[in-house]
Amino acid sequence: MGLKQSIPLTSVRNARELGGYNTIDGGRVKSGLLLRTAKLAEISDKDIKTLVEKYNVGDVVDFRFDMEMIDQEDKPIGNSAHHQLDVMDLSGFDAESMPDDSTMDFAILVNLMEQIGMTDGSIYISFLENEKGRKGYGKFFRILLESAPDRAVLWHCTSGKDRTGLAAMLILSALGVDEETIISDYILTNTYNQKRITALKQMLSQQGYDDEFVKKAPLVFEGVNESFMRNALAHLKSNYGSVNGYIREVLGVNDNDIKDLKKLYLDR
Repeated sequence: MGLKQSIPLTSVRNARELGGYNTIDGGRVKSGLLLRTAKLAEISDKDIKTLVEKYNVGDVVDFRFDMEMIDQEDKPIGNSAHHQLDVMDLSGFDAESMPDDSTMDFAILVNLMEQIGMTDGSIYISFLENEKGRKGYGKFFRILLESAPDRAVLWHCTSGKDRTGLAAMLILSALGVDEETIISDYILTNTYNQKRITALKQMLSQQGYDDEFVKKAPLVFEGVNESFMRNALAHLKSNYGSVNGYIREVLGVNDNDIKDLKKLYLDR
């Protein structure tokens, strides 16, 4: 509580909203309609009540893939619609090599995640460009466009930082929020998860992992690196002229859709 952009949930990590951000053309993102969090598997009844009564959540978008959801399914949020939009390309990834909870080894897990670009941010380009990612983020915009004006849309992945952060970047870009504000929103994860990041580093150090490993492990579990989002933005600008070029060309969001999004989610 008290953190910038926070929403009053105590059982859900990295819980915040996009409301209040200014756009370059004089608008402001409406409060209480665009919510981003970590997974909702352990959400309390009290927090469910908050999402229902305070935010009137109409849609929950879950960017996790099936294996992440085993015994970790989202709890229902009132009468909201739940949408699973898996944006991760796992072709070439040996899921059977993932350690289970009883044999968890951080070195094995981080090494696996490093192979798919989780520790250098290259996976962000995959999220945006693989077929599942293109379809998933395109559907995300359709959900936003079809939402009732008085109902919030909440989206999340596991930690609410990478896939969720890209979704926030895309909608903020479409609404006309400047790049530096988008970056600031992205790296808020490190503020929200600061205690967890510090605790993870201390635990790994005590277990004898070297400094390089201790530095990169949080990027898998809890933290973000500003360069990951800047590289993703640079990729979109290089290949599509702008983020909105990607949104139009790849995600199928046209100029009228952009106008409708601004009507739904901006105050003038």
